[in-house]
Amino acid sequence: MIKSSLSRKPLTNTKWLLDIARECDIKVIQSPFILDKTEKEKYREIPFPPKLFDQFTAGTWRAEYTEGIFDPSDLVVTGRTGFDNTKGSNLRELLTRNGIRKIYFIGFTTDHCVAETMETLSAEGYECIFISDCTAARNKKLQEKIESKYKNIVSKQAVSEIRENR
Repeated sequence: MIKSSLSRKPLTNTKWLLDIARECDIKVIQSPFILDKTEKEKYREIPFPPKLFDQFTAGTWRAEYTEGIFDPSDLVVTGRTGFDNTKGSNLRELLTRNGIRKIYFIGFTTDHCVAETMETLSAEGYECIFISDCTAARNKKLQEKIESKYKNIVSKQAVSEIRENR
């Protein structure tokens, strides 16, 4: 198990890893969780906490990508209705269509979106690898809990794997 440290720099590591993945023609899948109140049926399926705090609301800064994270070449998941990226979305279709069986997970928040999606896809037979220094939870204890549950590596190890398998 890779231990967390206070100086993990998840955003810096994520940008670096994404740049290298794209250079090596690795498919990058973005799965934004956007709450669109105009899509009434889908909006009803969204968990209560994000609606309560008006998080990830379409058309606001809360639904924008952080600079350096998104590239137009990325695949984008649509229709997502839960913390688990598979809920209501086309994620499985994107994975199947692109022949993806091994998935490196990066993202925020570790204890919700990342963990719930890994749980679902692992149960379906996908090889799920958690990149610990490219994720962030609300606190160190939650981060370490997820790190102890899943196979995890750090971004430098992921880059080595990506380059070896080119």
